[in-house]
Amino acid sequence: MDDFNDFMTDTVTIEPLASRDSYGTASYGAAVSYPCRVDGKMRQVVDANGVERVSTAMIYLPGTPAIGPTDRLTMPAGFSPSQPPILSVNPLTDEFGPHHTEILV
Repeated sequence: MDDFNDFMTDTVTIEPLASRDSYGTASYGAAVSYPCRVDGKMRQVVDANGVERVSTAMIYLPGTPAIGPTDRLTMPAGFSPSQPPILSVNPLTDEFGPHHTEILV
């Protein structure tokens, strides 16, 4: 896994959805920063609602932290938009167990 972690040259911040008020406005919990790798390539993806969308980047995180499509993600400096919606979260395993998570935005 050390070779894999060497590729984590970026950092993203993720705030978990805490609640929504009666108007649907979201409140978020404490922000957590994760080392990551951002691959800025466009691809088709089906989001959490089953709608086909275009992803503009895939983010690779080491491990499998609890992240959901309703959480708020902040990209590294220089990316636009800085807080894109999370379209898909895919935790992946290898023969040793949980390995990494792919987030499509």
